[in-house]
Order: sequence, then structure tokens, then C-alpha cells
Amino acid sequence: MQNIYDYLENLEKEQKNVLEWFYQKHGTLGSLPESKRTDNGNLIVSPAMGIFKSKNNEFATSIKQTLKGPYQDSEIILDRDKIGIFLYHQQSTADKSDFYDKEHLAANIALSQNMNKKIPVGVVIQQEGKIDGKNIYKFLIGMIYSWYDGFFIIQIANDKKLININRSESGIKNILTFNNQNMLQQEFDFKNIVDARKQQQRAIIVRQGQASFRNKLLDVYDETCAISKVNVESALEAAHIFPYMGKETNVSSNGLLLRSDLHLLFDKKLIRINNEYIVEVDPILVNSVYGKYDGVSLQLPKNMNDYPNKKALASHYDSCDF
Repeated sequence: MQNIYDYLENLEKEQKNVLEWFYQKHGTLGSLPESKRTDNGNLIVSPAMGIFKSKNNEFATSIKQTLKGPYQDSEIILDRDKIGIFLYHQQSTADKSDFYDKEHLAANIALSQNMNKKIPVGVVIQQEGKIDGKNIYKFLIGMIYSWYDGFFIIQIANDKKLININRSESGIKNILTFNNQNMLQQEFDFKNIVDARKQQQRAIIVRQGQASFRNKLLDVYDETCAISKVNVESALEAAHIFPYMGKETNVSSNGLLLRSDLHLLFDKKLIRINNEYIVEVDPILVNSVYGKYDGVSLQLPKNMNDYPNKKALASHYDSCDF
């Protein structure tokens, strides 16, 4: 493993100054400076775009993930050395292919330069909530490991600011497979990981397309996830308890308003709800970030007529294997 600072030393002054800012802030939470600049006056992030490239550099300085962003990026997944892997969607146009956009959009070309020349990149990830009216972010520094089908695969330095630049694909597998249970029996490659992410993204479009059902649940649950209590509307989906079988199943008592990842786990029978409206998490997830939801009481609607139907919950409960 190497200290990621080793890859900063030969950079131009402006780029080095910004990446040193991320190096010092690595792993911390806070708000961006009002100017969005370092003390030396160099811009840290793009005010509008997710990928920031200074006009003075051929490569990117930072990437930013926001709660209401248009892309389905992944959470950071850690290995035993606390080095992380992060899937970050490239900038895309509506009418071009992933491969075309990678080669023709300046932001993607810049990130490709980071990858090819082993230049670190700052990472800014928005967190839930605010402090003193300001958005909260987590600041990190990482290195572009690879690219596949629209996603840059980024290695995030651990808390000692170390990375493993020589990591193999089998090493990446050890990080990702636990978080992609449907792939455990498949031969690993990046295509499986990214295709699953794209399938999830398409599923979001379909689920959110059931507009009247979703709007009803947004109203019933006060635009708040029934499990996580997250109230970011763009992250919320209408989950059917008893599987969708036409408009008759699109009633509020057969629905739960869930954050998109929790909806996926509910559909995959890795999360269930008992007849006391208590959340139960499959033991395989107890030591993951989802373990904290085991034993959580469901946030219920104000009107009892909209409560989740207990027969529907029992049907789903009995179909789970844990």
C-alpha cells in the first residue's frame, strides 16, 4: 500500500494545493467554504457540475455527489484495510452512448486522464441534514482505478490515507460481493457490478413511474421513508408489500414509502416487517450498514386506514428465508 500523498508531489502548484486541501480534510464532515475555494484562492468543486476540471488542467480536480443527483452512484464499500471502492457515474447526455460520452465530454476526458496518469481526485459526498442552514459533506481523496460502461471505479484512501494501486480484480471482488448478494454464484467482472447498478436505475424509473400510487404514499407517509426516516423525496419509492398485480394492488395499505436501497432489500426478501410493525433484517446484513435498522419501529401513517395491511405483511414475512 502507498500513501496517496506520494502521487501529489509532482503536480502543478494549483492542482497540488486543491488536492492537499482534500488530503488534510480526508474523512471529515463539514460544509464547503463560502467561496468554494482553498485559502490560496483555488476552486475546490464546481458550483453546478459533479465533475470539476480547472481550465488550467487537463485532468479533474474533484467529483461531487449530491442527495438529489441524477445518477445512481454506489455507497463506498470498505475492505479489511478500510480502503474503499466507489462507483461514480460519468457525466452523460440524453442522446449519446456511454462510450461516446466518455470520449467526447470534457469532464469525462479529464477523469480518464486522472485514471491514465495516476492523479488523485478529491471526493465530496453530501450527507443528510444541515448545520446552520448549510449542507453537510464528507470530504475524501481517492484514485480512479478503472472505468466500465459509464462508471468510474474509484479507490478511496483509508483513514491512514493509504491506497493499493496494484489491486487486482479479484481484490475488488472481495469488497463488492458481500454487497451484491445476487452475484455470489457468478464469475466476477465489472460488467456484473455495473449492470446490476444500471438495472437498479431502470427499476427506479419504472417504480417512480407509478405516479398516482407513489404520490399517495408520499402524502400518507409525509414524504418520509417508513424505515430510515429519510425525507429526501427524490430518494423515495413506492414499495408494494404484496407484489404488483394491477391497479387493485395500488392501494396505500399495500404500500410502504421506502428509500430506494431499502425498497430493493425489501423486494429481495432481506428485510421484513412483523405484525407489530417492527423491522427485521436478514442476519447476513446485521454487520453491514443496514444492521442499524434491525428492531426499528416502522413509521406509520396518521390515518389507521392507511396502515400497512397485516395480511400482506405476513405474506411477505413468510416468503423470507431467515
